[in-house]
Amino acid sequence: MEFQSLFDGQEKNLKEVILKNSNISLTEFIAVAKYKAKVSFSDEYIEKVNSSYRALEKVGRKEKLYGINTGLGDNCEEIITSKQEETFQKNILRSHAVAIGEPLSFLETRAIMLMVLLNLGRGYSGVSIETLLVIKDMLNKGIYPYAPSEGSVGYLSVEAHMFLTLIGEGKIYVKGKLVNSKTVFERNKIKLSSLKRKEALSLVSGTTSVTGIAILSIYNMYINFENIKIGSALSFEGLQGSVNELDVDVLSLKNHAEQVEVASFITKLLHGSFNLTKTKNKRTQDPLSLRTIPQVLGAFDRIFKETIQSVYEELTSVSDNPVIISKENKYYVRMNGNFDASYVSLHLNALSIATVYLTNYIERISNRFLDTELSGFPAFLINNPGLNNGLMIVHYTLAGLLNDMKALATPSNISNNTMSADQEDVVTFAYSVAKRFYKMTEKLEYITAIWFLICKQGLSFMDEKSLAPIIQKVLGLMAEKVSPIKNDRLFYEDIERLKVMLSNSKIIDLVTSEIEND
Repeated sequence: MEFQSLFDGQEKNLKEVILKNSNISLTEFIAVAKYKAKVSFSDEYIEKVNSSYRALEKVGRKEKLYGINTGLGDNCEEIITSKQEETFQKNILRSHAVAIGEPLSFLETRAIMLMVLLNLGRGYSGVSIETLLVIKDMLNKGIYPYAPSEGSVGYLSVEAHMFLTLIGEGKIYVKGKLVNSKTVFERNKIKLSSLKRKEALSLVSGTTSVTGIAILSIYNMYINFENIKIGSALSFEGLQGSVNELDVDVLSLKNHAEQVEVASFITKLLHGSFNLTKTKNKRTQDPLSLRTIPQVLGAFDRIFKETIQSVYEELTSVSDNPVIISKENKYYVRMNGNFDASYVSLHLNALSIATVYLTNYIERISNRFLDTELSGFPAFLINNPGLNNGLMIVHYTLAGLLNDMKALATPSNISNNTMSADQEDVVTFAYSVAKRFYKMTEKLEYITAIWFLICKQGLSFMDEKSLAPIIQKVLGLMAEKVSPIKNDRLFYEDIERLKVMLSNSKIIDLVTSEIEND
């Protein structure tokens, strides 16, 4: 499954997303989570929720039903009476809200709230539509609930902090300050929830936080990867790689379609380069960092596609526990393990390792530009080196970020802890995996910006007219934000400007347009 099959690039243009069924697209998800598109419920959505709620009401109270009329974890043999149900649900939120540390970002909370609407709106959870309407109103009014980001092994804690707001006991950010949710709800004319059977448990259960953050990460990684393919073409041009290494006939000898796709894309960007034509036989063969670009990027693409499929399948799944199942006009409550996030965490672990592997190549290519013995350019890409340090130290920043990424790529779920008196004796640590990968993608944005700065400066020492026409236009777009480097200056400002340009897809949009019009 390819990202493009679920994503049409219209995420910034959508103003409303109607929740109908589980098949929300990644475009729609990002439109709501990142670009504040409004959420509304279809009649189908409302009926599924109401039907499930009525079904739970019909289920008898004599049978032990986990988290409905029993306690949680190792307390699952303790009975909760009907008179205790609302207090019990509130106590779930109160007792579970024990996360610590820096709060989740505004985007992360939005992604999680949207995931809750999707997970509980599929008609298997028994929650009321009134509670989901409150969460919808929070999204549509841009309400930012306070939720510390550390201390979760997969779910529960951060969600509990977020949804304490529904009963007036949570905190909400208002102009950078924390305000009691009851006050904020009153100002926004949102009614507090009176939690019914099972509702708090459903709000904190499942893979909602893991999957929501994973989707934000995948979106970041999609932008990063498209930019990396363009950066590879810039590097090929600047370091005068051999176009023979992009020969589709040769690459097709290996049965991996992705490396052919990567090479074909880079070839399109380099079309018309007189620079590469005249240096076609400059070296017997290029260093590995150039020669294996199709293979490395292709292998990454394969892992990326597999991860997208796994995360999207989770997005369109029911991960609540317990669930209400209907069979032959009878309703059953089934305890289950669908809250487990192994699919997402294992694929994100693999993608994290692949991302570091790919970033190692970026660092080596950057070093090759900066080393005068390897590139033939002035040392550290600056005239009058010695007096000027040039881009010597931006390489240090790149290496420091890469080292951070290596630490973040260490799999979180290769060890285990048991909890709740061994009732929960295996946990995934999937939340940690998702958070780590999200941080990795943010660091990679800066690494890619540094790389583009290095490529731009290296190419400035070449005859611009000899470069491929698309490469010339990419350089021209970057020049709108970053002027030629003549002497040392505050390079971090250049990095920040390029980072914004890259993360906003400006260069991707330019290249896409040029290829389509070619």
